[in-house]
Amino acid sequence: MQLKGVYPAMATPLTPEEKIDQAALKKLVHYLLDGGVHGIVALGSTGEFPAMNESMRQQVMETTLAEVNGKVPVLIGCGEPGTQRTVEQVKIAGQSKADGVLVAVPYYFNMDQPAVIRHYQTVADASSLPVVIYNFPQMTKVAFTADTVAKLAEHPNIIGIKDSSGDFFGMQRFIDVTAGADFAVMSGNPALGLSAYQLGAKGGIYAGCSLFPKQCAAVYNAFINGNMTAAVEMQKKTSLIPMMGGFGPNAAVVKFGLNKLGVCGPTVAAPFSLAAGQDEKILAWMRRIGLEI
Repeated sequence: MQLKGVYPAMATPLTPEEKIDQAALKKLVHYLLDGGVHGIVALGSTGEFPAMNESMRQQVMETTLAEVNGKVPVLIGCGEPGTQRTVEQVKIAGQSKADGVLVAVPYYFNMDQPAVIRHYQTVADASSLPVVIYNFPQMTKVAFTADTVAKLAEHPNIIGIKDSSGDFFGMQRFIDVTAGADFAVMSGNPALGLSAYQLGAKGGIYAGCSLFPKQCAAVYNAFINGNMTAAVEMQKKTSLIPMMGGFGPNAAVVKFGLNKLGVCGPTVAAPFSLAAGQDEKILAWMRRIGLEI
């Protein structure tokens, strides 16, 4: 697959009993497709993958792929605390019609850079699907170096990286050291979207795109079409998306918004929730970015 464009890190709709809400999941997939996204990530961070058991993961994967039905590429999140558990997940994804896997570095234990390289090389060797590596040090305690990314970009089954570090210079270095390789750097922060594309990022994978698909896609499309005036104007709005972190957990904020839009319910996996008193702040934020509610 060719990794490019804007992908939402899709939320996982849950019933009040914390079961997969199949009907709402189907509705969310179509909300994203109607918003013009270029691909979808299921079971990523905003999809609450650490809280999902195997049955729930399978339901999300199968339902998402069935509803997308080949319209856009689908990446399946396969983060686990260890390499062998990650290999098991990518092999399960490989039995589906997914286009690739988004693989977080093992979390919980600290890792040095040689361990990061060994992990991804082992996973990529075992995977029948293309692998996208995931730099998210806020969650994993491990930040990738440019040398590590350059080394991993040499692997024929590693096709790109999602960089959610928020380190703009670091992302620029990833672009620099992989120039000329068949490798895509994807921004993980919509506030950096347009600047990242200008530097050579091939697109973005964003948590907030699950709520604001049309707006996130519009920045990328305007840039690709050479309409910088429109790109800048929309970027001014999408730069506000990371404010969600001030309201509560990303998944909780996104689901609150999707609930107000009639897409899915607000339930997030325990023990997380949205603190009281945030409703009007979130609604005002949604309106500023362009949602009519």
